[in-house]
Amino acid sequence: MNLKNKIAVVTGGSSGIGQAICIALSDEGCKVVFTYNSNEKGADETLKKLKDGSFKFKVDLREEKDIKRLFKFVKEKFGKLDVLVNNAGKTLRGDNFDLKLWREVFDITLFPAVECTSEAVSLMQSGSVLNISSIYGEDKATWKGLVPFGSAKAALNSFTRTMAKNLSPNILVNAIMPGYVLTPLWGEMSDEAIKSNSADQLINRFIKPEEIADMAVAIIKNDAMTGEVVVVDGGLSLKTV
Repeated sequence: MNLKNKIAVVTGGSSGIGQAICIALSDEGCKVVFTYNSNEKGADETLKKLKDGSFKFKVDLREEKDIKRLFKFVKEKFGKLDVLVNNAGKTLRGDNFDLKLWREVFDITLFPAVECTSEAVSLMQSGSVLNISSIYGEDKATWKGLVPFGSAKAALNSFTRTMAKNLSPNILVNAIMPGYVLTPLWGEMSDEAIKSNSADQLINRFIKPEEIADMAVAIIKNDAMTGEVVVVDGGLSLKTV
């Protein structure tokens, strides 16, 4: 897909991977509508880095009415959609059998991707859906305390593959499973913590958000890929086997 003048929606674009993907798509010529919830300062910073014709949109992705409002805006503003990136999510740790945590994780990590995809495809004649998963979606990499998160990402991987079958041949659906990416979700880390976590990956450093964004653009532009879940984890999954 040639991305010049294409319309893209990116969820969770106010920082980290989402922000990097917004910038990369804009640099390719897309008009980008990205969502944010509480981080308005980050959203403003993202918007400043995008070319004219892009928009920020405040959305609580746990609320179906907010998602519908987002896609109504896209329809009224542009009349179509070419690219959806389901990026928004949050890593939550806790008791592996805490059902309240399971519901919270799935409400943040999985169900918004399903609802956004449902709304998006109604505006697509053709196009690309990209889901940002996690290497923790593969059971060999999931750690203690992250079972609900890993399970939600595993479900997202399955959703990617099955929707690729259901939406072919005109709409392509793929996913990326990142490893440790240096984003604000990690919070403040000491030099020692950065070094320790970096050692978990074969590349011996954190992945940059821009490196995930580069892969995102490559996948979206590739018209021969669908149903693929691409690992970009710096070798993390190999070190945890």
